[in-house]
Amino acid sequence: MQTEDSLVTLNQWWTSGAIPETLARRYRRRVFPEVRRLFTSHRQILLLTGLRRVGKSTIVYQLISDLLKEEDPRSLLYYTFDAGAADIVAILDAYTKATGRDWRNERVFLFLDEIQKLEGWSGQLKMLYDSFANLRVVASGSASLRLHKEALDSLAGRHFSLDVPPLSIVEFYELKHGKEVDRAELYASRIGSELDRYLRRPFPEIVGWEEERDVREYVREQVVSKVVRGDIPDTFSKANHALLEGLLSVFYSRPGMILSVDSLAREFRVSKTTLENHLFFLEFSMLIRLVRNFRPSRMSESRKLKKVYPYCLALALSHNSLEKGLVYESAVADILDAKNYWRAGGNEVDFILREPLRAVEVKSGERVDSRDLDGVRRFAEKFAAKGLVVYAGPAGEVRGIALVPLTDFLIRPMV
Repeated sequence: MQTEDSLVTLNQWWTSGAIPETLARRYRRRVFPEVRRLFTSHRQILLLTGLRRVGKSTIVYQLISDLLKEEDPRSLLYYTFDAGAADIVAILDAYTKATGRDWRNERVFLFLDEIQKLEGWSGQLKMLYDSFANLRVVASGSASLRLHKEALDSLAGRHFSLDVPPLSIVEFYELKHGKEVDRAELYASRIGSELDRYLRRPFPEIVGWEEERDVREYVREQVVSKVVRGDIPDTFSKANHALLEGLLSVFYSRPGMILSVDSLAREFRVSKTTLENHLFFLEFSMLIRLVRNFRPSRMSESRKLKKVYPYCLALALSHNSLEKGLVYESAVADILDAKNYWRAGGNEVDFILREPLRAVEVKSGERVDSRDLDGVRRFAEKFAAKGLVVYAGPAGEVRGIALVPLTDFLIRPMV
C-alpha cells in the first residue's frame, strides 16, 4: 500500500491530466532534442546520467509533459529510488493496482530516477526489455561509471546513454536572461561578461542567485555533501565520508595535481587499497575527474601520473579561492570532458583529445610567447596533430597554432 501511495503522489497527472510547470520547467537544455529524438525513434532503454542538480529529473518531466499531449496520462509512470523499493516489477504491480492498467499488456512509459540506488537494476531492466515490448523505459542516475559499466555488461544492444553535463555558458546566458541565443557569435561580448558568474553557477536552480555565499553553500550542501554523505554510502557500504571529504579538500585546492596514491595513503593513514577504492567512489560519483597521460594506444596508457581535477570547476570554487591559472585550466577540462594530457621527455601539454587528435594548452595570461608553444608544437609534430592555446588574450594564430580566448572557447570549443 505504501508503494501505491507513493506512486499517486509522484504521478499527479494521473488525476489532473497535467504536470506542474515547477517540475517541467519551460527552459529546455540543449541536450533535450537529442533525448527526445532517441526516446521517440527507438525502443531501446534510454539512460540519462550526470552530476546532481544538472537537471536530469527536469528533462524527464519535460518528456512526460510532451507525452501528455498525445498519450493517456495513466500510461506514464514515474518513480524515484530516493523513495526506496527494491524491485521494478513490484513497482509496476503497484501501478496496475493504482491505475487499473495492466502493465504486462498495455502500453506503458516507465521513467525511473536515481536508478543506481537499485541493486541489480540492469538485470531487471534487461528482463523487462526482453519480455515486454509494450514498455518504453527511461532511467536516470546521478553517477556515470557504474551506470555505464552495468549497462554495457547487461544491456548490450538494448540501450542508448546520454550524459547531461552542467550548464554551458550559452545555456547559462539563455536561462538567466530568458532569451534564446540562435547565433552565439552575435552575443559573444554579452555572454563573455557573464564568465565569472557562470563558472560558479553552472546549475539551473542557482543561475539568478546574487549572493556568492549562498551559491557556495548550495554547491557544497546540495551537490557535494549530498553525494559524499548520501549517494556514495548508499551505494558503497565501506565508504568513509571523512576520508572522502579529506581527499576532496586536497583535490579542490590543487586542481591538476599529479595523483600519488602512496603519499596520499600515508597522509591519511589508510591502506593503498582503501585509498584507491575511495578515489573510485569520487570518480564514480562525478566529484572528480582523473586525466591520464596520453599514449597512442589506450592499452598502453600509464596507470601512474594521473592528474586530478574537479569534475566541475564550481565544485572547487565552492570550497576555495583559486588562482587564475587553475581556474582557466579547470574550466577547459570541464568543457573538453578531459581524459588525457601529455608528458614525455620534458615536454607537456595540458589536454589531448583523441578524435580528432588535438593538443590543447591553457594559459591565463593575455600574451603567449614562444616557450608557451613548445609542448603543443612538439606533440603536433610527433603525432601529426593540430594544436591550440586557450588564454586570456585576443584570437589569433602563431605558426599554425590557434590562439583562442577562454570565453570564445567556452561558447564554441574549437577542437
